[in-house]
Amino acid sequence: MQETLLRPIVYSLQFRGRITSLSSRVLEQRASAPSQVLTTTVDANGLAGRVHPGEGEEALLVSRLVLSDDGSFDQSGTVEFAPGHVLAFRSVGSARLGRSPDPHLRHGAAVWEVEGGEGQFRGAQGRITSNFFVSDTDELTDNHFGLIFVAHAAATDATDARTRAPLRRLSVRETWAQFRRSGGLKDLLAECALWTAPWTGYPPYQDPDCAEEFALCASVWRDLPYYNDSGGGDTHQAKRSTKWSIDERREQ
Repeated sequence: MQETLLRPIVYSLQFRGRITSLSSRVLEQRASAPSQVLTTTVDANGLAGRVHPGEGEEALLVSRLVLSDDGSFDQSGTVEFAPGHVLAFRSVGSARLGRSPDPHLRHGAAVWEVEGGEGQFRGAQGRITSNFFVSDTDELTDNHFGLIFVAHAAATDATDARTRAPLRRLSVRETWAQFRRSGGLKDLLAECALWTAPWTGYPPYQDPDCAEEFALCASVWRDLPYYNDSGGGDTHQAKRSTKWSIDERREQ
């Protein structure tokens, strides 16, 4: 395989936006960061840092966090630095979201693995740290520090780096392991239990998180045919047929 010359880009950006709860375990981040300059000062007064506007366009962040009961989370998403130049990432290692010394803020941190992207970031590799906080009104401030290896034609001046490895994709086993850790499997099973409850008569699992998921699913499924008892004759006939099949299997 032909060697590909890569060079690193180092950057720092502060994104501001909002975080939205899609369910009890899934959060969505949407934020933007204008071109900017981070000034860090160390003097007799100690440490100080300020972010100043810079010349250029803005970057757009979109990501999803899948939370676990212990406060850890899995995250994946994209950062669009310019039209046609999009970086893709996923979290690696321990990522956590929890309380902070400020009672009005939740503090989170994660390390992202760059998984290539489009335009300048096609075949890119590297790591980005995300250190963020969320207010009690769901306002997001996310501070990024990145070291990204891209094709040398698009990179800044830096020491050369070489790679022979193509962009690595997760195997089925790794994807399944992430799915189990994220709690998504529990959500899927909870929704399946809700779907079957109207026909089987089995009570759904009474965990508070599952109950919340049940209510969300029910609000969607009530708009579909063969769900409500108040439906027409076809609805009752379908339910009677299904109930008869279940009872027959039990007797056998």
